[in-house]
Amino acid sequence: MARTRAWIWIPLGFVLATSIAWLAIAVIIQGRPVVVERWNLYVERLSPERKLLVLSSAQRYTASKEFTAKVLAIVQVKASITIEAWADVFYVVDASDPRAWTIGWNRKTKVLSLSAPEPSCLPPAVRTDTIEIRTKGANLLTNTIFRLKEEARKLQSELSAELAVKAKAALSEETLRSGMRAGLTGIGRSFCQAALGVEPASVVVRFSGDRQD
Repeated sequence: MARTRAWIWIPLGFVLATSIAWLAIAVIIQGRPVVVERWNLYVERLSPERKLLVLSSAQRYTASKEFTAKVLAIVQVKASITIEAWADVFYVVDASDPRAWTIGWNRKTKVLSLSAPEPSCLPPAVRTDTIEIRTKGANLLTNTIFRLKEEARKLQSELSAELAVKAKAALSEETLRSGMRAGLTGIGRSFCQAALGVEPASVVVRFSGDRQD
């Protein structure tokens, strides 16, 4: 009988040990924190834009301020601040009003003519990692008189607004206008190939503000 009892206790001990092991594993698993990540996207004021992107450019802008003052009406002190940054500028043409466009297609000569409204530009996207600020003539005296650090911060805070003004002013530059005509030429050429199945011999593009020759 002693042997029989011994053989009975062996499987019972194995079952008990296994149960304790699984219980320990369950406790460990349940003890781990459950991490749940949630990402939400909120989009407001959706308004489809019917604009054609005709040119994108990377432009480097430089702005500077110079200061001059006299100390004790004798010593003339000069200092300057220069800030430089790259910005991405995108030029677009409004396509919302068909009446502002004139499109002509000559089947014989295969010439596509496009007369488009004046282009505009989106607000420049300043590359913040490219902003460089340099001071010249900066020392204890000039910092005290001109507060160069405050002026540099002010110049940087005004950077985006100033770049928007400069980008719009550059719309009249012929180099940019030629690039925008080239962008619109490519769009017109692709349209002919897709819609008409014809490769145009040439594409003539004019903006409403171009000078009449």
